Amino acid sequence: MRKRAKSQRGRWAKIALSVLGILIGCFFLIKILPFNSIFAPLFHVYSKVYTKLIEPLIDDSERVLIFAPHPDDETLSCGGAIQKSLSEGKIVKVVFVTSGDSFGNDYEMTGLSEDLPRGVELGYLRQKEALEATAILGLEKENVIFLGYPDRGMEKMWWMYRSDGQAYRSPYTKTDKSPYLSGYTLSAPYYGEQVIQDIQSILEVFHPQIIYLPHPSDLHSDHWATYNFVKEALERLRQKGSDWIDDAKVYLYLVHFGRIKWPPLWGYTPHLRFTPPSQLMSTHQWVGFELDETEIANKKKALDQYRSQQAVREFLLAFVKANEVYAIDNSYYLREGESVFIPDEKGEFTLPRIINGGDIRGLDVMLEGSTVSLKLHHDSGIPPQARYRFYLIGYSEGEVVFQESYMLFDRKKVVRLQGDYFSSSPVVLRGSGVVTLTFDFEHLPFPDALFLSVGSSAPQLALDRLPWSMVILEK
Repeated sequence: MRKRAKSQRGRWAKIALSVLGILIGCFFLIKILPFNSIFAPLFHVYSKVYTKLIEPLIDDSERVLIFAPHPDDETLSCGGAIQKSLSEGKIVKVVFVTSGDSFGNDYEMTGLSEDLPRGVELGYLRQKEALEATAILGLEKENVIFLGYPDRGMEKMWWMYRSDGQAYRSPYTKTDKSPYLSGYTLSAPYYGEQVIQDIQSILEVFHPQIIYLPHPSDLHSDHWATYNFVKEALERLRQKGSDWIDDAKVYLYLVHFGRIKWPPLWGYTPHLRFTPPSQLMSTHQWVGFELDETEIANKKKALDQYRSQQAVREFLLAFVKANEVYAIDNSYYLREGESVFIPDEKGEFTLPRIINGGDIRGLDVMLEGSTVSLKLHHDSGIPPQARYRFYLIGYSEGEVVFQESYMLFDRKKVVRLQGDYFSSSPVVLRGSGVVTLTFDFEHLPFPDALFLSVGSSAPQLALDRLPWSMVILEK
């Protein structure tokens, strides 16, 4: 009898473990499959409970400005915000930084023009789709601006091709300047300072009270570079006396953050709600609002206009949810004798965890007298060949005074890769899991703000990246 009872308990234990294993497997399967709309009801309760952590986004501003790296980003992330703002009588403008001229399934692209490269023809097609989509959301054509910069080229223009000494040449448009007659600045050269000039001009004319930007932790380089350009333009205008910037609210939207983490549940699931990735909830405050049935339907209809993006349709439809969420932008203010800590989002990359090295934990920025110290917290494990590259841009009175880059090799020596502002390399102090670089401004003009980032890599392999952050120095 005892043996029979013991045998029954064993069978029930095996059944329970099997059911648990199946449930766990289904959870991860649902998160991975792109065509997963049929599994959506399983996450209905989960999403509804999780969004209770998000405060409603309510604002009485009158002017809203949205920056979209590519045509479709404005609808993916702000389709509901555009409709709500217009229904409340606000003025809304959308700025497309690029025309998406590197990616599309060539929908209706028959009879290629001999005078236009294939990328330029695709760019014009995506501009047309953008006008159709934003019209469905309620925008007038005159409130849509195309800057015309190169798709997949914004990162290079941000750091490598910043000045007019050398422009970036796009392999898609086959040129180093904007080829579009619809561009904000005709024949705008492909370098960073021109991008900032265009953005500053738009900001100064419109004076937006709400600004929507890509999240700096977005994994697409055009997205985080767009954040950088707008963030720098805002800071430079602030230093030049544009007081209205202090009252402007900046909200951040996320499009690319890993196949499993974001967006949740590929496919059309309009009854579910967005929940911010857990990795980003500890570093930013998030806000959001619910969409009604009409707004959801219009958002989907607007996305349907992007016929050139049919190859990623299930990804696009994943952004049609019952709500929209945004992170509140961070700026760090540093006083004499104090420090600020810039945290890294956990889990945005997986390689550092797999190879047990190169994981960035965060950065302390310290101000003491005429010195600024950067204390990097990192994973001190193997491999020892992990390298850390520090990026710094300094601003004074609204102008760039230096652009410096240093590489810490094998955690033993630091080498200047770019810049000549400092007469010598920074002082380096090392410890277990930390390294500190100290910069001396005793005989140099002290900056009003620093824009900085750190990246880690192994030979031929990117490992981790600390998102760019603006640190305002209050001397």
